[in-house]
Amino acid sequence: MGDNFAPSFTKKPKLRQEDDGNKLIFDCQLSANPKPEIAWFRGEEQVRESSRITITLRSGAKNTHDVQLILDDVEEEDAGLYKVKAKNKYGEVSASINLNFSRKC
Repeated sequence: MGDNFAPSFTKKPKLRQEDDGNKLIFDCQLSANPKPEIAWFRGEEQVRESSRITITLRSGAKNTHDVQLILDDVEEEDAGLYKVKAKNKYGEVSASINLNFSRKC
């Protein structure tokens, strides 16, 4: 199975919370060969790793790749439209997910 192909989503981004909502994890899964380069954006700005932000890309069987963006110590300022882009030399794909907060009184 030496076929090379552009990235495509096998699971679109979804959002889950951990640590009573203090940690947010954007999860998605891609199929691509060769392994894609991943970039996350919030609005037009690229998200960079920091003490609060972790980006992971784990390769699995059959050219699948699990992608995560993990936000720690979540703040209201983290709200916005997030986009993940995956590209290799055969093509590029992207998907968006919105993060908004509804405050409880």
